[in-house]
Amino acid sequence: MENKFDFSDFSKQSTRGILVYYFKILYKIIRVTWILVVIMLSKKSIGSLQTYFFIVLVAVLIYVLIRAILTFLNFKFKVSEHDFVLHKGIINKSRIAIPFEKIQNINFKQNLVQQLINVVEVEIETAGDKKVEIAITALSREKATALKNLLLSKTNQAMESMDDEQDGVIQQISVLELFKVSISENHFKSLLILLGLGFSLYVQVKDFFESLDLGDQLDVFISDNTDAVQMTVMLTILVVTLSFFIAILSSFFRVFVRHFNLTIAIRNGVLEIKQGLFTKRNNIIRKQKVQQLIVATNPLKKMLGISNVAFKQAISGKQKKGTVLHIVGTKSQQIKDLKKLIFSDSDFTNYQTYTPHFYYKRKMLVRSFIALLIINIIYSLPHLNAGWEWYLCNGILIPGILWMVRLKFEKCFFRLNKEMLWLGKGQVGSEYQYLECFKIQYVTLNQTIFQKRYQVYDMKIQTASGAMDIPCIPEEEAFKLYDYLIYKSQTATQPWM
Repeated sequence: MENKFDFSDFSKQSTRGILVYYFKILYKIIRVTWILVVIMLSKKSIGSLQTYFFIVLVAVLIYVLIRAILTFLNFKFKVSEHDFVLHKGIINKSRIAIPFEKIQNINFKQNLVQQLINVVEVEIETAGDKKVEIAITALSREKATALKNLLLSKTNQAMESMDDEQDGVIQQISVLELFKVSISENHFKSLLILLGLGFSLYVQVKDFFESLDLGDQLDVFISDNTDAVQMTVMLTILVVTLSFFIAILSSFFRVFVRHFNLTIAIRNGVLEIKQGLFTKRNNIIRKQKVQQLIVATNPLKKMLGISNVAFKQAISGKQKKGTVLHIVGTKSQQIKDLKKLIFSDSDFTNYQTYTPHFYYKRKMLVRSFIALLIINIIYSLPHLNAGWEWYLCNGILIPGILWMVRLKFEKCFFRLNKEMLWLGKGQVGSEYQYLECFKIQYVTLNQTIFQKRYQVYDMKIQTASGAMDIPCIPEEEAFKLYDYLIYKSQTATQPWM
């Protein structure tokens, strides 16, 4: 289809972008100052400050509007013969030129405001000497698609793509499947996040709550209604049950909002992933950019027949969590299809499985019991006359440690075929990492004085998306693997990103 937009001259965003900038700037101000507003509103003298408060509020809104307009007017971009050019900035002007070969991803994003006014945010991610991310805040869907197609055509000239694969949908997640995913999530992690947020919020508004005398009221309620010990037990059970229920709801809300309407498809020779409720994201993935494919599961996910998949792509500089793209609720056949699309040879049938030396289990046991011993010493010093409860806890902790160490040892392995490396690790859950050998940047072998006695090495494999570790490999296997990986990485002719 012919592109009716001319990007050879500088273009501006949609005028509706002023509204997007307005709410973005306003949100940043509210996020920093909301606690001051709460404290001011809680003061008894707020009545005498209403006029000043109103004046400040109007001044802030006018400032935000002026800044949004200036940001919009000073933002322009174009596509030249060799690179993408962007000019932006109000006082500090920035002029950015990105060669096409360094463009990694072109993604679409829509927050709630952008959805309401029907504009799209285009994110251009790069991998180079310095990480650069460009966000064009407000383009019409038609213009954004035209820009994406133009940049893809420019970058594809020097790249291999998935052209042999037919366009089509690989996976589409329903609400019921999202519910299954949320049920199988790590609720303990959600609970810790909630506790952390709750504690942080309490610290910020502590004075406000103290003015309400809630603690004294609760003490009076407990003393007036029942025995203190009985009430403590009941409150503990209630809090634990309620916290677990909230953690499950939190997991469902997080999964539902982040992965709503998850669709994975092949479009124009690249893998396209759409997902999100309030903030809709449209990400593209090139097979050349994928350094690692990670498949994660746990016992409940296995029962439901689903896994989570992460794509780690080529980046530069400090690794950020946001550079890893996650999809959920993926079935085994869909994982096979993804591996077939991204990798040239992902078949490990009839290839040997290598496991760590027994020293790895011994090291984990020694470290775990040293930590347990330190905890016992710290607890025992101020509680020399304590009862048998703590020793009962040890009776539960020791078998738990033995079980977790055994799981971690048994789930650690690697397999190697002619082109790829497959690593496994985990404890209760399992994680599998897939890597093509030619994308390895370097390999190192490390040996401590304790490992030297057992003739084992730890291996670190560095890629453009981060490091992978293989612990406690027997010496002979370690050097064979090291030589093979170095050979494959140095003799490869394929582009690694």
